[in-house]
Amino acid sequence: MNTVIWAKPDQSYEEHITASYRAWKQTIEAKRNQIRKFSQEFGFDERRFLMSSLLSVVLHDIGKCTDIFQKMMVAKQKGEHFDYHENYRHELVSFMYAAYGSAVLMQQEGPLVGKLPLEALAVLGHHKAINPSMSFFEKERTNEIPSLIEDGIKQALILAQQIFDEEGYTFPNDLLKLIIKDNPYNRACSFLNNYVAKMYQEDSNNEAIRPTYLLLKAILHYSDWHGSSGLDVNYHLQTKSLELVSEIEKRCELKNIHFVGLTEFQKNCASTLDNVIAIAPTGSGKTEASLLWALNNLENMDGGKLLYLLPTMVTANSIFLRLEDYFGKGNVGLTHSTASFMFQDEEENQEERRNVLFDKSFIKPATVATIDQLLVTGFNHGKWTLIEANAANAVIVIDEIHSYDSWTLGLIIKSIEHFSKLGARFMLMSATMPSYLIEILSKAFASVKIIKDDLLLNSCRNRYTTFDKYIDDAIADIEKSVIDGKKTLVVVNNVAKCQELYEKLSFLSPVCYHSKFTLEDRIKKESFIENTNLLIATQVVEVSLDIDFDVMFCECAPPDAIVQRAGRVNRRRSKADSQIFIFKASDISKRIYDPDSTGLLTSSLQSFSSSPENLTEADLIRIVEQVYSHIKIEDSKNFLDASDQYEQTQKRLSGVFDNPNREETNEVTRKIDYLQIPVIPLLFKNEVLKLPPSRRRLFEIKMPYWYVLKNKQEIGGITFCEMDYDFEIGAQFRNNTEVSSLII
Repeated sequence: MNTVIWAKPDQSYEEHITASYRAWKQTIEAKRNQIRKFSQEFGFDERRFLMSSLLSVVLHDIGKCTDIFQKMMVAKQKGEHFDYHENYRHELVSFMYAAYGSAVLMQQEGPLVGKLPLEALAVLGHHKAINPSMSFFEKERTNEIPSLIEDGIKQALILAQQIFDEEGYTFPNDLLKLIIKDNPYNRACSFLNNYVAKMYQEDSNNEAIRPTYLLLKAILHYSDWHGSSGLDVNYHLQTKSLELVSEIEKRCELKNIHFVGLTEFQKNCASTLDNVIAIAPTGSGKTEASLLWALNNLENMDGGKLLYLLPTMVTANSIFLRLEDYFGKGNVGLTHSTASFMFQDEEENQEERRNVLFDKSFIKPATVATIDQLLVTGFNHGKWTLIEANAANAVIVIDEIHSYDSWTLGLIIKSIEHFSKLGARFMLMSATMPSYLIEILSKAFASVKIIKDDLLLNSCRNRYTTFDKYIDDAIADIEKSVIDGKKTLVVVNNVAKCQELYEKLSFLSPVCYHSKFTLEDRIKKESFIENTNLLIATQVVEVSLDIDFDVMFCECAPPDAIVQRAGRVNRRRSKADSQIFIFKASDISKRIYDPDSTGLLTSSLQSFSSSPENLTEADLIRIVEQVYSHIKIEDSKNFLDASDQYEQTQKRLSGVFDNPNREETNEVTRKIDYLQIPVIPLLFKNEVLKLPPSRRRLFEIKMPYWYVLKNKQEIGGITFCEMDYDFEIGAQFRNNTEVSSLII
């Protein structure tokens, strides 16, 4: 009589493995070209890879055939309490079978790449991070070894054999005779500490180990997660470029924009089946151009993912909503953090956990994210295997490429080189792309086409005027502008100044917009920003907000930032008298933008002051070039160090270990002195504690680390922070106006 083994409280082991096998077949079909590309690049046999991949899928949960795991399942089914400290991680038991199966498979079929049992590593790490410290398996070090349910093990192996037979593969039948007597924790610990690094270092083809492993593990994640959910694998975007053009026309109609067809710039981008560096003014339709390029390149590649990467997620909501309008709900993911899903408890709602994981692992056909999500894969953080495997089979748009410092740019260059080799294609976009940056970026590609919107670059959109006074002295002018019926934009360089001007001009019913609002409130504000007559904001308006004003008053900033801000004025190029007023930079602005006192902001103001008022887009790029003429990014220490950092990290981690270091100074995507972390204002505590994890992030705000340490409350694994907050003005420190002024 067969024993019923449960993989989930509502899914038997047989049901789960069968469903995982079905998802595996769908994933393999979707990733067929990627597997072929990897096999050619790294020298493994495609059929041999599929056998290893299937072995990891059919054995990944065999460790659930233990007395303690089944006890936990029964308790869940009955709604009874179960002490999770008693549980023994099933992956450790599964690892024993996968390691043995891998060895037998290697004898039968020859090695996949090298001697490392990559299937066993994938199985061991399909839930928790793996590294020599075994920190995520600490309780198993002392817990009692679970008893195997022999009938369940036998059923599991027979099912695995049947699945291999169905694919026409020879199953490692010696597994049917395996009797485990060793301690699974000790065996795994010994393997990770004594063999992995040694095998990696001794392998003459160790460059093939990491990519082969990450692809194996990514396919296992796809199979396991979709097998649990019962969902089909939704891998590719189904929208065609002609359909997108129709959607673009509809969007223009809704925004009262006369659509006369694609511009020459958009057509040029759309027809390029290669990497692209695109330079075009704000408001020129770069986003749509990039999406047309993406769809045509995806079709040329026989499918893949679309990644749209931004400097920050503060203004990514509008891009996400635009892509969702174009491609349909459920086809676009939005992610802004690499941390929150890494330490999810298994006890939480599985559907919510899956939604978070899908968004943050680039599983959706299209994903809007920060550039950091891609860059952390080189440090083996988070679900790096899944993210990297998806990114390697993607078209990747990096918006506002000009906005990164030398450290992050160094990482971006190395990532472009890496992912291009794996099969990804890139489109890098900016309104302000000085020649030195074009040269640096071009070197990262084997081939790249530079596309400029020459028609708009030679056009003048706004009139620029500078003032030798601070923006605080322009209150009367701002008031007059609004009273005269002009849609007025005020942009300052830090949150406290934004809030201060909002208070001074509150009688004009302005909208205050900056980075210190919750995600939920930012979404609400973005829905009506376009309709306000007075918007007072920080530099968050510089990126990807599709808004249009008549006049802008702004504090002096670096020239490329001013150009981005000015792109929110006369965006449709239909106004004759739009103006940009630039005011002296405050001392706080200099501390933010020029901490080394290089005179950056003074030079920026002087360059605009000495230029004609009617500046073409090409003139603006000339000003950017002029101000930054003395900067040699390629020679900077940060750029050079960043260029070597990934290689150093991979040597330390033997290519395959998950990174245990969260505080390593050089294993970061941004070099920042002013560390900020996401927290939830304490006043939302009662509401947030009732929400699933995927909804909690709507209430997050990034606050300085030092402030959080002094004012935090940890409740139910959630970090709340005491602060003043309301919908109109956002977050403020309590009783500390001096440091508050530094928040940007």
